[in-house]
Amino acid sequence: MSAAMKKAAVFLWLVLLFCSTASQAADAVRVVAGTSLISDIVADLTQNRCEILTLNQGSSCPGHENASTGDYVFAARANLLLIHPFQRNLQQVSAMLAAVDNPKLKVAEVSPRNSWLIPQVQKQAVNEIAAALEVIAPELAPAIRLRARQRMQHIDAAETQCRELLAPLQGKRVIAATMQAEFASWAGLEVVRTFGRAEDINARELAEILNAVKNIPVAGVVDNYQSGPDAGLPLALELGVAHVVLSNFPGSSDDAPDYFSLLMHNVRQLQALAKP
Repeated sequence: MSAAMKKAAVFLWLVLLFCSTASQAADAVRVVAGTSLISDIVADLTQNRCEILTLNQGSSCPGHENASTGDYVFAARANLLLIHPFQRNLQQVSAMLAAVDNPKLKVAEVSPRNSWLIPQVQKQAVNEIAAALEVIAPELAPAIRLRARQRMQHIDAAETQCRELLAPLQGKRVIAATMQAEFASWAGLEVVRTFGRAEDINARELAEILNAVKNIPVAGVVDNYQSGPDAGLPLALELGVAHVVLSNFPGSSDDAPDYFSLLMHNVRQLQALAKP
């Protein structure tokens, strides 16, 4: 074979390799996830065999973010958009859907409206996300089902461990941020009063809460990181009780990158309420 023919053969091989790679990229499964709660499950079930864009990272409050140009570009080539019901009418999502001309993009709402931190709610979300993924990636269905079963087992084990750690807290009374009240109740705490986001709470509301609990032995104040981690701090200082901050979304801190580490992080935060 002459040198010219060898060069031509190498060139042809490179062209075929490039076309194959480009075709694989074009056929890649792409998922837009409304929050890190959703993307955490997608990544686990697909074992990172799909490209994932998370609209709201764990450290931000959903509803306070805008879609970027990069988000629009990704969504224009995506197969699936998974969102929480409350995100359907958010400007971030509605504007993106209106602007993106992508007839293959399927939109699915993951229905649980309760706290996804709670194991049984997390399980429901896993089942719904698994079903949505199987529709757009049937070739991955067996692997997705296997990973879903394994995740369910992991959730059960995590719940058992949490129950053991939370045993000393049962029945303790707390004041909690509205977005953490449900999880606090699941943890066995009695939520005697709730409060809203940092930008919504005012001195009058704080005074009303303090007056309402003046004859109640409160063990602590539970804040929600995404709503403002110090929203309830004035209450804790005034009452002289523990102040703990929980998060609703994976990725809000380096030590809580996924659901399981987040669940354990929150439970360990609550253990501060057991101290006299």
